[in-house]
Amino acid sequence: MNYVFVIAAVFSACTCFFSASTAQAVTREPFNYAIVISKQTAADPRWAEVATVLAKKYATAKIFTYGTLDELVGPLTKFSPDYIAFVCTPQEASPGFVIQAGRFNRKLENAPYGTAVWGIVTGYSHDDALRIAKDNAPPKINFGLGGMLRFIDALPEGVAYSEFIEKKHAWQEKNKGMKLKNRNDAPNDHLMAMVKLINSNNVDGVWTSGHAENDIWSLYYPEGPSYIVAENGGLSGSLDGESVASVTSTNPKIYLGVGNCLTARIDNVNASYALSWLHSGGANQYFGYIVETYYGLMGWGMADNFFYRGGLFNVAESAFVANQSLMLAMNKRLVPGELKDMEYDKDATVVYGDPAWMATVPDSTAKSAEHWSSKLDRTVDGNKIRWELTVTFKKTIDFSPMSGSDLRPVFVFLPERVKKARVSGKVSNVSAYHIANNFVVVNFKGKIAAGETRKFVFTSETT
Repeated sequence: MNYVFVIAAVFSACTCFFSASTAQAVTREPFNYAIVISKQTAADPRWAEVATVLAKKYATAKIFTYGTLDELVGPLTKFSPDYIAFVCTPQEASPGFVIQAGRFNRKLENAPYGTAVWGIVTGYSHDDALRIAKDNAPPKINFGLGGMLRFIDALPEGVAYSEFIEKKHAWQEKNKGMKLKNRNDAPNDHLMAMVKLINSNNVDGVWTSGHAENDIWSLYYPEGPSYIVAENGGLSGSLDGESVASVTSTNPKIYLGVGNCLTARIDNVNASYALSWLHSGGANQYFGYIVETYYGLMGWGMADNFFYRGGLFNVAESAFVANQSLMLAMNKRLVPGELKDMEYDKDATVVYGDPAWMATVPDSTAKSAEHWSSKLDRTVDGNKIRWELTVTFKKTIDFSPMSGSDLRPVFVFLPERVKKARVSGKVSNVSAYHIANNFVVVNFKGKIAAGETRKFVFTSETT
């Protein structure tokens, strides 16, 4: 069983309004799903429909309206959400709102850590947001396309190109049932090859690194002739300053701006890279930075969580896990000299899309690529619950906090809310941990060889 949230919903009367579900999303067990929408946006029937569709999609969904977000700290703490979908017009989904949403989430029951996996459901138009809200059939990421050399090993099939101009002929290829091949015969410019693949509607996920801005991504680093440009909701390939191809893809996919600056920043709706991918590129979940990135814990941490944790996490969950890992590093001062860098990264990224949309790495390759596997055992003794987390390492992992940007602690969602949790026994093999109401995050000590196991035990109360 994946340790996702499994919560029985108990609703009480409040000033917020509730929409009963008619069909549970097929990919999920029951959980609490909060839909948060401003009163101004809820007054627009087109955007109100987006919220209503999400409420009907999930069995334990509840719609909350607000004048200011902080009005909802009490009601949402009482509701105890596992997911929060902020339904926003593209104008509302500003960098300031992204920062505000992340901080709001850390004011709920797990303060100062986050409580709910969250995302912003928006689009270049309300039709994009409605399409995203309606989609109840998320794909497995069977075929991936990388604008950087990484992560293809976790998928059944895919192609990845180097973003470094001095290594532009390097690329990776993986065919179904075959091992990853590192090749050195890429096209002199791979722009058209990428556009052709995307337009084939066979690509389930795209990820990129290198130079970028609000409305443009450069295929080569530090500079080159090729770009993907966003304008008026469209995407075009540009070579030597001339538009040479349009990106027009309709199959549902994810886009991960893992190592790019600014691609998720919405300052101008008609010059937004993220919105154009939601509108013209078929992206139903988009992850990226709203600032210039240099530290990268949130970006690379999110990607490791998505590709190398056995397919446990979707995009929004992967970002949430990375953020709680960052919070652990900050709160426990694991790398004191990098606290300012961590603070910079803390509210620098966002996921656009339904946060519970479970597009994940497929089981067929997830286990072979994962860095470790985890098992959580639960036993009851009187009024105590004993939790034993066993982690089996498949790769050699060094947990020594040499740099905060490399910290990747073990994270597990708990299958129920826990009360008065406390560690049990010795923790000499652990450098830092945090037990929240609905998750546990543990940073072990030192280098752990492939094949070894580590345990972390804690207790909670039944009443």
